[in-house]
Amino acid sequence: MSHDTTAPGCAQACCNCCCNWVVTSIIIVTVMLIAAYAVVLPLRITAEDASLGRLALAGPNGTALAYNLSLTVGLFNPNWAMRAELTAPLESELSFAGVRFDGARLSDAGRRVEIHETTRFCVEAGAQSADAALGSAELAELVKETAAGLFESLELKITGRLRYRPVHAGGTRRLEARCPLKPRLAPPPGTHMLVLDRVIKCHRL
Repeated sequence: MSHDTTAPGCAQACCNCCCNWVVTSIIIVTVMLIAAYAVVLPLRITAEDASLGRLALAGPNGTALAYNLSLTVGLFNPNWAMRAELTAPLESELSFAGVRFDGARLSDAGRRVEIHETTRFCVEAGAQSADAALGSAELAELVKETAAGLFESLELKITGRLRYRPVHAGGTRRLEARCPLKPRLAPPPGTHMLVLDRVIKCHRL
């Protein structure tokens, strides 16, 4: 008389396989939850759809600035389980060669950037003869870049403060970034408007 030992062995192997699968699944879920709630990824900041109508010296002494610039600032939240909330106003600042010549408030405190979404803010700046307090070095650089047709020294700065919800309820974080716009003046015939159809990555400070 023979005994079949195959069935119990298969059952034990199947049970072990199921247990291993359950343990592995629990580990994966735990790691994902830790990554989602314990690791905070910073917002990604971009400058998009920029257009430059003018950037030139103006005024009776040729030391003021005439400019016309518009663009969109994008804040992308890459986190899986935490939204971002502004705890201070979001400010923008335009500068040339490190000298500020315009600025605007993009949003008051309380604005949210939801999970895996991008919140966008419009920047509109323009003047016919604005006192930019450019020194001799900055004036020379503007003349040089105007002749070259590429404004490498034109930058946008973004500042603010934020916190992440719901886990990080108490602390706030500084939000500060510089966006090297570097627009090239090469308008098509019959127009004075240059459209920059690229997304510019801003560098966090």
